[in-house]
Amino acid sequence: MKQRVCFWRMGVVGCFMAVWCCASAWAHDSITTEARQRFMQTLLQTQSVLTSSTSSLEKAKAHFQLGTTLDSIRDLFNEDIQSHGAINGLESNALLSELSRAGLALLKSEKIGTYLSPLHHYRLALELDPKAMHATEAKYRLFKNQFYDSFTDNPLKPLSQTRDELGKLLQMGETLLKSKEPFVNQEEVKFIQAIHTLQAIDQQLLSAAEGRKKFKQLMTDLRNAYPQSLKPLTLEALGAAY
Repeated sequence: MKQRVCFWRMGVVGCFMAVWCCASAWAHDSITTEARQRFMQTLLQTQSVLTSSTSSLEKAKAHFQLGTTLDSIRDLFNEDIQSHGAINGLESNALLSELSRAGLALLKSEKIGTYLSPLHHYRLALELDPKAMHATEAKYRLFKNQFYDSFTDNPLKPLSQTRDELGKLLQMGETLLKSKEPFVNQEEVKFIQAIHTLQAIDQQLLSAAEGRKKFKQLMTDLRNAYPQSLKPLTLEALGAAY
């Protein structure tokens, strides 16, 4: 049992902590005056489209751009939290205040301790224009970010996820598994879809037999496509009880 717990901690920590290290080596060095001004200019110009345009296609594009821009800021803020325990630097704190005044404040999870992805912008982008050029990327960002924002230490126990939401995520994952777009990281998609499959067994969205079959296939695909990946180790620990 002790070996299993140790293995679980090593696998989960190794796979999940790397997610936050994606934007910059040091967030407080990245948000300069120029970067802050550039972020806010992009956000305010994009935000104005939502109030001035009557085109659902233009609004969809604006929501997608708001989502990606806020995600870039969020990554920098979270890197600061990981490195220093809090937002660090005058420009970072100034940007935090400006986002709040503009009605674009990022939400911070008290349980997870980091800022959450602005998922509602991706959802609205897909609702307004599901066939847009950015639709696949919006799905991928929604699928990936919703997963990593959903739990603290055990991905099989999301903090808040309804049965209906899980069903939609499974469908989204199946679509993304077929994507050939370079920005869709199939290693991530297979990994997350495998965990959602285990969740679906718990939620009785899939029978135990069907769920185990899908899970094993995703594990095989992941190992074959990414032989150096550590993610199968985490999946083995998670799937041991199934």
